[in-house]
Amino acid sequence: MRLTPIKERIADYIHHLTLYDYIAYGWLLAVMVGFLLLAISLAGKKPKTALWMILVVLILMIAGPFGMKYGLDQTVRRVVLTESNVTQLHFARDLIVTGAIRNDGRIDLSGCRLFVRILRRDPDRYKEMLYSLKPLRVKTLHLEKGLKKGSDMSYRVVLSHFDYPEHLYRVDQRVECY
Repeated sequence: MRLTPIKERIADYIHHLTLYDYIAYGWLLAVMVGFLLLAISLAGKKPKTALWMILVVLILMIAGPFGMKYGLDQTVRRVVLTESNVTQLHFARDLIVTGAIRNDGRIDLSGCRLFVRILRRDPDRYKEMLYSLKPLRVKTLHLEKGLKKGSDMSYRVVLSHFDYPEHLYRVDQRVECY
């Protein structure tokens, strides 16, 4: 059974949790439980303060996991795309995107997922934001090869049957490693 892209990304993230993830999410859980216990103890004397603390716990429950993942991705699992090159082959109507991924994080990574989107170019930035919601082409490359700290890994993505003029599109690349 094939998973949807969102479920696949969540499953990859859950299967590759590190010690840093467990510490961060444990800390978040401890803060939420602490605020909740404090709110319960203050409920009789200061109900408004207790209500605000419960509101903080609800906000932490919703925004906390996303903030933790973003923070860990920027520090522990930091990766940088380098040497990006886009070549359009006119004789084969293909677009080739090559580059390298460098691990600038604190841990060795077991795999990466590269997202390449072809977006329509427009001088109006609002239209360009609108075009980013509906890209011309999307390709995801799953790299199972491990990436050690400070090392690079090259990649190559081929988009077949691509016949847009060069001045009408731009290439957007993102990488997510675990």
